[in-house]
This record gives sequence, structure tokens and C-alpha cells, in this order.
Amino acid sequence: MIREFLSVYNGNELITGMILANWMLLTGLGSYLGKLFENQINKLSFINFSHILMAILPLIIAFLTYYLRSIIYPPGKTINLAEVFFNSFILLSPFCLITGMLFPGLAAILSYQSKSNVINKAYSIEALGSLVGGVLFNFLLLVVLKTFFSLTILMMINLIAVIVNLFLSGKKITSYILSGLTIMLTITISFSDIDLRALQYLYPGQDIAYFKDTPYSKIVVTHTEDQYNFYENGNFLFSEDNTIMIEESTHYAMIQHSDPKNVLLISGGISGMINEILKYKINTLDYVEQNPDLINVGELFTSNILHDSAVSVINKDARLFIKKNKNKKYDVVLINLPDPSSAQINRFYTLEFFEELKKDLNEKAIVSISLTSTSNYLGEESRKINSSVFSTLKLLFEHVKIIPGGLNYFIASDGQLTYSIIEQLELRKIKNEYVNRNYLDDQRIERESRIMENVISDKVAINNDFQPVVYLYQLQYWLSHFDINYFILITLILFPIFYSFLKLNFINYGVFITGFSASSVEVILIIAFQIIYGYTYQMLGIIITFFMAGLLIGSIFLINKITIGMRNYSIIQYLIGIYCILLALVLYFLRSSLVSNFLVHIIFILLITIMGVLTGVQFALATKLRTISISKIAASTYASDLLGAAIGAILIAAFLIPYFGIIKVSLIVAILNFITGLYILLKLKK
Repeated sequence: MIREFLSVYNGNELITGMILANWMLLTGLGSYLGKLFENQINKLSFINFSHILMAILPLIIAFLTYYLRSIIYPPGKTINLAEVFFNSFILLSPFCLITGMLFPGLAAILSYQSKSNVINKAYSIEALGSLVGGVLFNFLLLVVLKTFFSLTILMMINLIAVIVNLFLSGKKITSYILSGLTIMLTITISFSDIDLRALQYLYPGQDIAYFKDTPYSKIVVTHTEDQYNFYENGNFLFSEDNTIMIEESTHYAMIQHSDPKNVLLISGGISGMINEILKYKINTLDYVEQNPDLINVGELFTSNILHDSAVSVINKDARLFIKKNKNKKYDVVLINLPDPSSAQINRFYTLEFFEELKKDLNEKAIVSISLTSTSNYLGEESRKINSSVFSTLKLLFEHVKIIPGGLNYFIASDGQLTYSIIEQLELRKIKNEYVNRNYLDDQRIERESRIMENVISDKVAINNDFQPVVYLYQLQYWLSHFDINYFILITLILFPIFYSFLKLNFINYGVFITGFSASSVEVILIIAFQIIYGYTYQMLGIIITFFMAGLLIGSIFLINKITIGMRNYSIIQYLIGIYCILLALVLYFLRSSLVSNFLVHIIFILLITIMGVLTGVQFALATKLRTISISKIAASTYASDLLGAAIGAILIAAFLIPYFGIIKVSLIVAILNFITGLYILLKLKK
């Protein structure tokens, strides 16, 4: 569902955090409401009906996500933050409320059967289900199947559970009827190609020529008249034969070098840049594109010379490739990436990245990177973005120029740079359709460049890996497009959350902070792994999987070795605080040291597993310390956990890390846990 929302709403970490927050808030609310329907939830008929809804709702929600986007908003309209929040809240409500309500009821049934409080066992079983589901869908179904077919399999799993329940409870005829309906429904959905129908709503007036869910993104190619248009996760990449953008992206930088032999191109090669680069007498062109399916799409729908003897296509994370490269030096590096509107992209605009890149450059090599153009006027937010990138490059390169065009091109080098681009192209007899004397002149290029450079400020912060200020400025720039009072919006969202927080029992207060900490640590580790090692989709799944494994170990195995008591409950809170301090130290060490790739993976796996164990132990302790009814304990504890996790998901990724950086955020989370541990001890003394 997150992938589908990101495709429709063109999202970044802020959108991801908002969807996750809504998911957990609604599930927590469902768990809380479970107390009101305690008698109904314990009935088999209610459980079966809930599973039938859980079977069909994901398919309906996914389809409505596309359909409602097309009928509510005109094509091309950017949807603001408030609209994303309320749309996702409404769409996710039915499914999340049901799953939330089921947990306390099923935990109560398990406890009744066991004649003791086994909420921790229910929690561990849920963690195991999440682990298996995460592995199955992340590494298998979403890689080889389309979205709606994967959701159809999920539907079958839920309906089979209902069929088994009906059969075992003696309702055999009903189970046979439901079996037949399940088979018919599965066949109908499988042959109806709902994925194509849903996508068509997102691209009205365009024919869908190609689409595919890949491990990295959803790729869509549309056809309008004689032109192919390429999209990734709903974001427009380029149109075939976009001559202006292709030539500017290539020649403004390439012409700066007197004799380029080895060229590195980071992303965007299938747009047509490779053909332009080959106009120069180069020896090698290394084209780095992480997603191999983008290369396949390029071969299908463009006329790029991908199989030229000079061209090497490298399917790897570009930052990881640069970090590991020890054998080759480049004369020109063309970085053709989107704006740093996400933490993932921001890591290609940081001081640390440019330092890694510079070791792979020949003397007087040329580096080019770009940002969205704002013509000759820079608003406050866009001025900060351009100034920070300019100042960051200036720390490492003697000369930096900004050449405005379709984008603002930042050209950096230790050698001399020139504005006489057209003159140099003519001297080298390079023929272009747009970047030539018929459309441009060197005086105009120099005049517009100097206007841009004159408004650049040297008083903005440098963009660092662990202090991603450009990502923060980019978020502020994006939010400035919408005429909406975000203070009022945030107040409306946070007020009921903090009201609920104030009403928590002090034991559940500890669960709330633990949920917040666990969610924060997951976000920190995912972003830190991208920075230190290079983004890999598989590691994202591994981090979540090992967190679930830690929950399982803590809630079902370690809890039996710990004395149930408030003192140990507060000690776990302190241990989480100590863990967060150690996390900051480990991440700082990993960033500044050359550690083997194998060891990096092991360290990250250990870090997330330990956090999962601590979270599982704390949740299990909380369920053992209260003496009210089982369903009320399960409902309130589960809701507190999810409420904390929801706030952590949105605050950490979208606000705290951009403002304070990864290290400081780890320390902030540590302080919160120390305060909570002290609060629990004081309550214990009273």
C-alpha cells in the first residue's frame, strides 16, 4: 500500500512517514475501540467476517487510490500535505480499524484457552506473521508479480483462514460455498488486469505502453501521439526526444574539458544523454543506473546507443560504486538525478559524497549536478537550496559556476571554467539541435549565470550526510507551494494524539516511548545505511525482518527469564536510552572508518535485532504488570505502542533528522527514555 500511495502522490519520506503514521494511528484506534466490542470480538462469526473484510479491502483501497486521485484532482495538480493526510486516513480507515480491533480480542481468546495472561504470546505470534509476510511479499511476490495479483494472493490467504474456521466449527456447507466463491473471485481478478485499469486513471489521455513493479520502483511508460513519456513512482523522468534538456545536461559540462577521455554518467542515460556524450572522442563511458529495468525500458523505447563499445552499463547504487572504485579516474562526471527532495537523493548532494567522488577524478576534471530552475528569481527557500549546494561544492573545488537553463547546472572543477560554451562547440565542430548559435549566445549565458551567482549566499549551512540541510530546505520549498496554514494542520493532527498521550496509564506511557524509540531507530538505521553503504532495497527488508525477529525473541523467550516487576520495567527503559547513545557512537564510527562491507551488514543487523528484543521485552512486561481484564490490557498496551510508533515515523524522517541530524536525534531519543525510566521509578516509590 505504501508503494501504491507513493506512486499516486509522488511521495518522499514525509509522505511515507505520514502514511505509516496514519496506518499505526488507525490500528491503535481500532485496538482501543476493541474494548467497546469485547463481547462481539470473541465470537467466531465476528472473526470470520473481519477476515473476509481483510481479504477484499486491500484490493478496493488500492483501486480507489488511483480512481479517486483522477476524479478529485485534475491531471498534473500537486497534492498538498493536508490532502495526502486526509486521503490516506480515509482510505486506510476500514482495514486498519479492523486489524486493530482483532488483536485484543484474539489475545483474550488465547489467554482464555491457556487459562493465563499470554498477551505476550499473541504479540509474538503477530510479530512472526509480520516477519513471514514481510519476507514473502518484499522478496518474492512484489518482485515477480503485479500489485493486484499480490493482493489477490493475500485475499486467498484470508479467505482460506475463514474456510478452515467454518469447516472446523461444523459449518461445512458454508465453507464449500465460500471455497467456490474464492476460486471464482481469484480467477476473475487474475484475468481482468486491474493494474492496467487502475494506472489508466492516473494517466488520462495517455496510452499505457509499459508498466512494471520492480524492487526499486514502479516504472510506467506512456504514449502520446509520436512521443513516449517515462515515469518512476509517479514522478515524471523525461519524454523521448526532449532535445533541450538532453543537450543542456550534456554539453554545458562536457565542453568545459579540453579532451575528455573517461566519463562517468550517474542516471538518466536512457533519456538520450549517451548519444550526446559520444559526440566527443571519449575512450570510455561508465553509465551507472541502479535499476536494471530502466535499462531494459531504454532499449525498448529509445534509440540510445547502449551497446557501443565505449559504453559500460553498471547496475549498482552510484554512491556504493564510487566508494568501491579504486582503479579508474574520470575526466567528466555528469550527475543526472532529481532534486534532493528525499533523504535517499540528498546523499548525492552532500560534502561527504563530493569528497568520495573527488578521489576518483583526474586533475582538472569536471563535475556537473543540477537543481530545478527558478529562472532569474530565487525565493527564500530556493535560494537556500542553491546556496547550500554551491557552498558545499566550493569547499572542494576551486571553481564553481551556475549555468541556468531548463535546470540550474552547477559546474565544478579545479581547472578554469568558461562561459564561452557556443564558441567552444563550434571550435570542436560539435553539431547540436538546440545548444548552438541559433538559440543561445555566450554573452546571454554569462549574464544569466552571474545574476544567479550574485544572489547566492555563503551564510547557509553546508549539506552533510548526517545533517541533510538541503533535504530540509527542499521540504520547505515544496510546502511553500501550497496556500495552507500548516501550524493549524499540525495542531489539528497532534492535539488528539497528545490528549490521548496525557490520558495514558504510566505503564502504557513506557510502552508509548518504547514504540516511539523503536520506530525512530528503524528510520535512523535505514537512512544511515543508505549513507554509509549505499541504498539497497533488500537491506530495507532485512532491517524490518530482523526487527520483527527481535520482537519475537524478546516477547516470548527472554520474558520468561526476567522477574516481572516495575523496577525491571524501568531498567529496560534505561537500557533503551543507553542503546540510543551507543547507536550514535557506532554510526559516527562507521561513517568515519573504512569497515568491510560484511561487517557493516552484521553491525546493522545486530543493532536492529537488539532494538527489537528490547521492544519485545518491554511490551511483554507491560502486559504482565496490570491486573484489569485481558482484552483491556491488550487493547490499551497495543494502542499505546502504535501511537508512539506513529509519531516516531512521521517526526523523525520528516522533521527531526532534517533539522538536527542523525546523531543528535539518537541522543534526543536516548534522553526521552532516561526521563521515562526516572518517571516510572518515581511512580514506583509513590
